[in-house]
Amino acid sequence: MVQRPFVALLLWAVVVRASLAAGPRLDHLQPQGGQRGAEVVVTLIGSRIGQDPQDVLFYDPGIALKGIERIDDNQAKATFVIDPDCQPGIHGLRVRTATGLTNLRTFHVGALPEVVETEPNNAFESPQPVDFGVAVNGVVTSEDVDYLAIEAHEGERISVEVEGLRLGRTFFDPAVTVFDDKRFEVASADDSPLLQQDSYCCVLAPKSGKYVIELRETSYRGDDASTYRLHIGKFPRPAAAFPGGGRPGQPLEIKWLGDPAGEKIETVTLPNPAPLGFRISASDQHGAAPTGTPLRAVDLPNIIEVEPNKEMEQATRGEVPGAFCGVIGEAEDGDRFSFTAKKGEVFDFNLIAREIRSPLDGVLRLRNAKGEVIAAADDNGGKPDAYFRFTIPEDGQYVVEVEDHLRQGQPTYLYRVEVSRPAAAVDLALEERIQYEATEIVVPQGNRMAVMVAANRADVAGELNVALGELPPGVAQEANPLAADYNRLPVLLRAAPDAPLAGVLTTVTAELADKSQPIASRFKQQTWLVRGSNNVPVWNHWAERAAVAVVQPAPFTISIVEPKAPIVQSGSKDLKVVAERRDGFDGRIAVRLLYDPPGLSSHQGIGIEPGQTEALIPLTTAGNAWARDWKVIVVAEADVNGPVRTSTEFATLKLVPPYLAMTFPPVATEQGKSVDYSIALSHTTPFDGPAKVELVGLPPGVATTPQEITKDSTEVKFPLSVAADARVGHHRQLYCQVTVIENGEPVVHTIGTGELRIDEPLKPADPAQTAQQPAAAAGESS
Repeated sequence: MVQRPFVALLLWAVVVRASLAAGPRLDHLQPQGGQRGAEVVVTLIGSRIGQDPQDVLFYDPGIALKGIERIDDNQAKATFVIDPDCQPGIHGLRVRTATGLTNLRTFHVGALPEVVETEPNNAFESPQPVDFGVAVNGVVTSEDVDYLAIEAHEGERISVEVEGLRLGRTFFDPAVTVFDDKRFEVASADDSPLLQQDSYCCVLAPKSGKYVIELRETSYRGDDASTYRLHIGKFPRPAAAFPGGGRPGQPLEIKWLGDPAGEKIETVTLPNPAPLGFRISASDQHGAAPTGTPLRAVDLPNIIEVEPNKEMEQATRGEVPGAFCGVIGEAEDGDRFSFTAKKGEVFDFNLIAREIRSPLDGVLRLRNAKGEVIAAADDNGGKPDAYFRFTIPEDGQYVVEVEDHLRQGQPTYLYRVEVSRPAAAVDLALEERIQYEATEIVVPQGNRMAVMVAANRADVAGELNVALGELPPGVAQEANPLAADYNRLPVLLRAAPDAPLAGVLTTVTAELADKSQPIASRFKQQTWLVRGSNNVPVWNHWAERAAVAVVQPAPFTISIVEPKAPIVQSGSKDLKVVAERRDGFDGRIAVRLLYDPPGLSSHQGIGIEPGQTEALIPLTTAGNAWARDWKVIVVAEADVNGPVRTSTEFATLKLVPPYLAMTFPPVATEQGKSVDYSIALSHTTPFDGPAKVELVGLPPGVATTPQEITKDSTEVKFPLSVAADARVGHHRQLYCQVTVIENGEPVVHTIGTGELRIDEPLKPADPAQTAQQPAAAAGESS
């Protein structure tokens, strides 16, 4: 009976330890894709992913989770059910466990049966035979080359497309070649405008017989992470879809360009609204393309070019707003479109080519009726597509001109010039918590977490209300209006103690606080899947929803002791943070401000050490720090078998101008000669009681004592004791630290600067020389 409480406590501690595991990581999936219409058993691999896996959040429709279970601490098994009409291509996902959300990875859906590469298949003479219509899953290691063989009839379309870099595991640049049985090259490809570093070949079989497909890394590099999905079939593989976009929710007639079987016209209906990065896959009786072709959904009428339209007088006529659509079909080609506009009208001219994966490196010009160029653009902020905004100078006719930068052209060099009126919009993103990693929002039960939202305005001014959409049950959010002159906003989420473990993908939107006009919210979150040298992004995933989850309780909560006194410009302050630890947890808790207001700097290396329950975060401000009331939050992180994160509630930090100013005169003295340093004062904010003033930055050998001033003082005088060996020179780094006590807390000012000059004393005259001087003078007079 005596031991039972102890045993119960021990068991509780074990349970707590097990439940305090940190967030999981997802390194990769095996397999990395599957055929639509199938059930696929996927092994999820990564740190802590097998510790109570519960769900998979899919960013795109068409895949459902049938079940998920633990294999071991770092592996879980999931069964994905892929809809028969699931869009082929890339599908982002995160795994949710009881303790967190993983980073984003991708699962790839194809239309063909799946097979696995079988080694050895690295000799042309003994390739791996596969059916003509499969997706091969394999890996290319260093200096490895994989060969696969199919049988095709003359005139059949041989389509080969590889997903390598796009699997997002490593910088894998695959190259594909199709040979006939005599090893004569039929087709080859390395990179492609449509698939970037990945490539495809699409060719009509010149004869019946055996064809061998070679896959390698373009420089014969590779490793265990250089995995691929090689789609081999008769499916259509166009390079582009003209006119590259249309109106959302409306039927659109598109022409598939670049397929060796010939152009094909198809009518599709664009979704409303269209998802970020919307693509559509070409299909026919032989199958569907593994990767879709981008189409824009924009509420503008299409104006299709009418050839010839190379000369001014041949310009295709249209109205604006509208989208001028064409193809630079051959070298030295150029297209022109004309429209009428009135003086003072403002339009955005946006050339869309690379965005819809066209090879065109477009140059965009605007000419007046005389043929004079009045606006032009090539690139746009480092992007190869051109853009400019233009105000019409007078009523009349204007001509839009498009050509390739290198005067190249081919039948797939399509483009759109979208001419629209400026529209109010806000571009939103969650700021990265860890560099190069998309932020997820994980809220422990009975606790809090906060994130920073970046909001960049386009043609909109005023305060904004920013909010997340659907949240897991038991989660509430709080955010203050975003000031009109600022673009960063903390958002705080709280989970009730009884909030169920759950996760959602949610929207992030903004609206004007006064609701004076509608604005478009454009949320995009970048996941850096593959980075090149100097951390240049090589392959990214872009999501239009944020991931939020409720997880098991954290072993601590933290709070800010809200300051009772402000921090001043050119000042400093310590922000006190207090932790409440759960029994059994005594680890270090790193604490930092979620964000620094403009002109304020906070120490990033502070922690609440083991055995302690509080810490002070030093804050300093520049002279131009933004003076206003700031809602600040402190975030905390502890290592409990990995990172566990929480945050405080909001606290108000008042940042105000200095209470007084000082005028520092230059002062000079000699070694060994004391002097008073008098500094004139001017007050801007009265304060109660005495304030302590310290003169800082004195050179070695000079000392003084702190002084006191009041709100009525007009100067402060420091008696300087100057030693005989005080450092000689001009000392220009003197400043004062003024400490005012307000509501029992220090308000520390740093005010300066002043100058103290210390000279060497003049040497006394030599008596012998003094005696000789009169004698010499007398001799001269005689």
